[in-house]
Amino acid sequence: MRGLLLLVSLLSCVLLRANTPQAEIDTLTARLVEMRLAAVKVDEDDIARCLEAMRPDGSFEGIDYTSVTNNFRAGPHLERLARMAVAYRKEGNRYTGSAELLDRIRAGFDYWLKVRPSSKNWWFNDIGAPQNYMVPLLLLKHTLNRDELLRYAAYLEDKTGNKAHRGKNRTWVSNITIHKGCIEDSYELIRIGFESIASTIRVVPRQGDEGIKIDNSFHQHRPQLYSGGYGMSYVNDLADFFLLAEGTSFSALFDADKRKILSDLLLGGQLLFGYRHTFELGATGRSFTRPNAVSNISSATLDKMMKIDPEHTEDYEAWKKHLEGGPFPKPGNKFFWKSDIMTQHGKNYYLSAKVVSKRTNGTEMINGENLKGYNLPLGATQILVSGEEYRNIYPLWDWCMIPGTTAVQQPDSSRLGGYLFGTNEFAGGVSNGRNGLIAYEHDYRGVKGKKAYFFLNDVMVCLGTDIRSSAPETVYTTLNQCFFGTEATAGEEAGKVRKFRSGGETSDLKWAYHNRVGYLALDGSSLCLNVRKQEGAWRDINLSGSPEKLSGTVFNVWIDHGACVRDGRYAYMVVPDCSSGRFRSIVKRHDYRVVENTSSAQAVSCGDKAYAVVFYVPGEVTFGEELTVGSDKAAVVYIERRDGGFTVWAADPLYREREVTLSLNGQEKTLTFPIGVHTGDTVTQTYLPY
Repeated sequence: MRGLLLLVSLLSCVLLRANTPQAEIDTLTARLVEMRLAAVKVDEDDIARCLEAMRPDGSFEGIDYTSVTNNFRAGPHLERLARMAVAYRKEGNRYTGSAELLDRIRAGFDYWLKVRPSSKNWWFNDIGAPQNYMVPLLLLKHTLNRDELLRYAAYLEDKTGNKAHRGKNRTWVSNITIHKGCIEDSYELIRIGFESIASTIRVVPRQGDEGIKIDNSFHQHRPQLYSGGYGMSYVNDLADFFLLAEGTSFSALFDADKRKILSDLLLGGQLLFGYRHTFELGATGRSFTRPNAVSNISSATLDKMMKIDPEHTEDYEAWKKHLEGGPFPKPGNKFFWKSDIMTQHGKNYYLSAKVVSKRTNGTEMINGENLKGYNLPLGATQILVSGEEYRNIYPLWDWCMIPGTTAVQQPDSSRLGGYLFGTNEFAGGVSNGRNGLIAYEHDYRGVKGKKAYFFLNDVMVCLGTDIRSSAPETVYTTLNQCFFGTEATAGEEAGKVRKFRSGGETSDLKWAYHNRVGYLALDGSSLCLNVRKQEGAWRDINLSGSPEKLSGTVFNVWIDHGACVRDGRYAYMVVPDCSSGRFRSIVKRHDYRVVENTSSAQAVSCGDKAYAVVFYVPGEVTFGEELTVGSDKAAVVYIERRDGGFTVWAADPLYREREVTLSLNGQEKTLTFPIGVHTGDTVTQTYLPY
């Protein structure tokens, strides 16, 4: 019995020790070190070059430590120290435990603290430099003596008290605080860091506040959709933080409610903005101006989510298979009413339309990035089948011909300075989860018009009306601008078919077909097409980019409205994931009909089962003998004939009405619009007999 009591006592001591603050600090430190060592492969030649380039005072040849610019020219100093520290700690390379390497890293820290380089851009000062500085210091925590360690660690500051740091910026500064706490053995700093991170995992209701929105989109830099770029980095970080805290007292901060918010953000947001390896351009802010930056979530993050959110393991597994080229796991339509964007997935295609309003910040030009992106939120569409259509095409793009946009063909008109805030009130969408439509009133850079996008049964029908411009340059509505495949075909009204394999241009087309996507002019519109070599450099759109000239063969298809447009209009259909034979049969016969395309309403029907209408003003639209629809307010409405009646979905494009009265074949019914955070969302389906 005495032996048993002694064993219980010893086990109790072990358990108590395991739960002490220092034990948790040691656990977190070990996990962070393991993550850093696993993430970097030691390049011995690179380390040799670093040592050769380092001067006796700890500085590196070729690095500018004194210039204070919007970039951070001294940044490579810390990046090199981090790689050197990994080489020192990681087993199996010739620099493991090298006394010379350790002395050089010390000298590098000393020089940095002596000169303290800075940037005009606050991000490098508060985040960029500290997060590179903290890595080598953490890796050398148990190698440096305590006084030396604390002297170096004083450079790292806890910035979590700055309320201006929100969303992704807050997780960045919080991570620095956690690292500082681990380096200094400060349980309090670690607590502050984890609590700061946990505070971001909530739905942010007010438009303009950064973070997670109720529709599972993510905003950064005011009401700007940023589910890619900042948002992608944010969800990757959260997955790491959840697992980092596992088994410690900090895990309680990431409770079931916060796990659900993260799960919803991924499966109801990130998933729907991605397609295979790529991501929605309209959700990446200015990140696309960097090579290979428009990329989908990593499989590694989905592996982590299976541990964090095991209830949805099958969803994450299906997502991973899609990243590898498999079919999209959840085909359908969604309108993100907080972000002015609609997405549509089939098993093997992706479509989207991004608009803007007074409620959103459409895009940004910051730090010399996104110099030509003015038109990006102005009705831009994405058309993806392979997922390779736009990969790194952006230096080559004609930025007056962004797919889906209507713009003056004058290069300076695409120039962007700072943030682009919407000025139009009317912008909204309606979705039933399978089909939907989105529309807005356009009045930007001297071009006015009304533009609508109808996503109906795996087809996108695009309408424009009231297009006006006083500019002497011509105005185009661009259907697509993407990398050219091996062949494009096009058909004239008279029936003549032309083929394009390397170049050429033509106009007055009825249809075009390229890379499993068909384009069909409707309602009297005609298409223009060319296949041409286009050139550009990353520096053309990003001042920090490479000046190297790049070129590629690009497929363009557009509608030419001419100059000084007075009453322009267009109508066209996009059919994705379609064989040439099937598309040619669609050209001959289809059941999509442009019912109205006027200043009052834009309406499309698909057979006698689906009807969609944008009411810019109160009015009535007749789809034929089977259906007449009226509205007493501006509204976007989608209708399906079902089981002896009509099912109706509606939304308020002005985000201010409390209700709308719709009449179907003379029978009226009032639908109540959502309020609060759901203002702008689709009304719950309503049954109307006929």
